[in-house]
Amino acid sequence: MRRRHSARQAVLLLGVLAQTWTTAAQVVETIEPPSWWVERDEQELLLLIEGSGLEGAEVRVARGPIRLARIEPGRQGRTLFVHVTVPGDAQASPCEFEIAAGGKILRRRWELVPRPARHPEPFGPDDVLYLVMPDRFANGDPANDEPPGGDRMLDRHDTHAYHGGDFAGIRRRLPNLADLGVTAVWLTPVYRQATTWFAANLAGAPRKMADFHGYSPVDVYQTNPRFGSLSEYRALVDEAHRLGLKVIQDHVLGHTGPQHRWVVHPPSADWFHGPLDRPPLCTFRFEALTNPHAREADRRGVTDGWFAGILPDLNMRDPRVARYAIQQSLWWITLFEADGVRLDTYPMTDRAFWRDWSRRLKATHPGIRAVGEAWVTDAADLSVFQGGRAGWDGINPGVDAVFDFPMYQAATAVFSGRAPASALAQVLRRDGLYPRPDLLVTFLDNHDTPRLAAVEGVTPARLRLAIVFLLTTRGIPQITWGDEIGLPGHMDDRRDFPGGFPGDARNAFTAAGRTPTEQSIFATYRDLLRLRKSSPALRRGVLTNLTVNETVYAYLRQYGAERMVIALNLGKTPAEVTLPPELSGAAERLHGAAGWSDGPTGSRLGLPGESAAIVRLAEPNPSRDGAAGTVP
Repeated sequence: MRRRHSARQAVLLLGVLAQTWTTAAQVVETIEPPSWWVERDEQELLLLIEGSGLEGAEVRVARGPIRLARIEPGRQGRTLFVHVTVPGDAQASPCEFEIAAGGKILRRRWELVPRPARHPEPFGPDDVLYLVMPDRFANGDPANDEPPGGDRMLDRHDTHAYHGGDFAGIRRRLPNLADLGVTAVWLTPVYRQATTWFAANLAGAPRKMADFHGYSPVDVYQTNPRFGSLSEYRALVDEAHRLGLKVIQDHVLGHTGPQHRWVVHPPSADWFHGPLDRPPLCTFRFEALTNPHAREADRRGVTDGWFAGILPDLNMRDPRVARYAIQQSLWWITLFEADGVRLDTYPMTDRAFWRDWSRRLKATHPGIRAVGEAWVTDAADLSVFQGGRAGWDGINPGVDAVFDFPMYQAATAVFSGRAPASALAQVLRRDGLYPRPDLLVTFLDNHDTPRLAAVEGVTPARLRLAIVFLLTTRGIPQITWGDEIGLPGHMDDRRDFPGGFPGDARNAFTAAGRTPTEQSIFATYRDLLRLRKSSPALRRGVLTNLTVNETVYAYLRQYGAERMVIALNLGKTPAEVTLPPELSGAAERLHGAAGWSDGPTGSRLGLPGESAAIVRLAEPNPSRDGAAGTVP
């Protein structure tokens, strides 16, 4: 996630917000989490009660099986930290609290609900993730485009406004994604956002902004009403699972939005890092976190700084802040049956917190996986952020996967003609640094980068070469909404999927609505996704380099007896790949217009200019080749 704001804008905004809040007497505004589920074992929860006039408040359980442990007062009579126990034999039932303060008794309902029976299906190398930004994908319910109480912020001609995409639109298009061949859907955050806010433009004038992206939450227990309700989100998840698609939730745990109620009334004095009127800025010097010889002040510059000085940074060293974040994360995962989690701005939160978060996550949902966004392009540094082993600090963060930004950087350079084909192999050469290179999430672009199709030098032919590489190299591929038709655009131009919105001139969800170039790219994705699904070697096989030079990269993927040769020719003239003797013999061409010859000196694969080929070799002769390698 990337934003363009300034610390000065943050301070100005805080001043505006401070004028909008008033103190009322004896009011309970929220109890969070608003519900929990029953388990066989006893559970301890920290409930955050917020309101006003709560000085000296007493709390008791008026109804329900939960037990009160202790109460901690928060700041200015606006917060209570209530520790409760849910017995292991508790039954799902409505509960009720009585909060007595200032001679007044307030009653608030709270729910114990059944735990959903479905277990997560963890994502892994067999999967392909499809990233969707709900606002920019499809509008299935125009009635929620301008919800009550919101500013008029629907404007599809404005890249900073809402465009109308929602849960209903995504749900309607899930069959298209299943037919394409992806296996998991990752939605950017669905939390409730502020209606609108203002930031200075380049001329210093205020500009209306919409938090359509989802990364500035103001209520992490509600959905954005422009996307739909909690029940509509649940219906979307259920439909995805019915179609065999996994659901990856995007969680924002390390910061809040600038219009969150906490910015004016934080629950405790240490809830955020730094003074609210002079917030520390994140330095983004992630290398300080991976270097055992860095100054602690440099590390704190990453973990304690506000993103661009605008997103209030939560202090995870406060045990109450950490418990709040862990509980809200588990609430979404459990009650809305996530199969995995994507973690925003992952390195900007203390590693000790991720260790504790991961332990709770896997104790609650054994086997589930998370992928962290660590925008780090050096493999040695990035490897420290992948869970699976302790780093120099003795901490294993436990987060199984990270996005492969080193490969993203190399692929962008290679397929735009700015780097030789060998640069891809150079990135793979560093795989020994990672605990699990097969769990790296590979991608050509995402919602924070230029689309590869929009990068100078990337022709349709080179884009198809990139697609072949993405879907045949090691790791877990991720594609972005519209990549399957070569949708262009940049970070500040997160384009709508054509045909997903009322009034669109064409519907690119259908073959009839695509241009010839779009259809060619779509066919490349669909054919390769189906081939990948049918081939264990392309998903899990050991990768061995065959030919690596300036214009050609050829490699073998081998799993058991299945051997697949993938060859990329980025040169404009034909090229030939000579296979080693142990790979000679008959072969079946599965993709591309390659020529194949098998003679006394070995097999040769001929490639036209700017083309790729995938061939399946005949099963090896064990007496000659020995046992084929596999990966677990």
